[in-house]
Amino acid sequence: MKDSVNVLFVCGYGMGTSTMAELMVNKSLKAKGISAEVKHTSLGEMGSMRDWADIICILKKFLEGVEFKPEEHVIPLVNIMDGAGIAEKIGGIVDEYYPEARK
Repeated sequence: MKDSVNVLFVCGYGMGTSTMAELMVNKSLKAKGISAEVKHTSLGEMGSMRDWADIICILKKFLEGVEFKPEEHVIPLVNIMDGAGIAEKIGGIVDEYYPEARK
């Protein structure tokens, strides 16, 4: 049982875009009562963090060529600036697989 989820944001270089998304989504998750540790990384460094992540949020354009295991929870992102919408999708995964992370 996990009382918090690990959410990983992935973008091309792991700096600007994923950092902004991390900040916006973190705020929205707290407002929804979801306990989460949120980090960001680049596409090239994602492999080293996959075991840590419970949920991977990745820009849709980077999905091509990346294989995910069936048990990995992946949220393809179109609008990385939609913090509330992304938090809603994370909330759906939390409710189904990690309900203890909702306070």
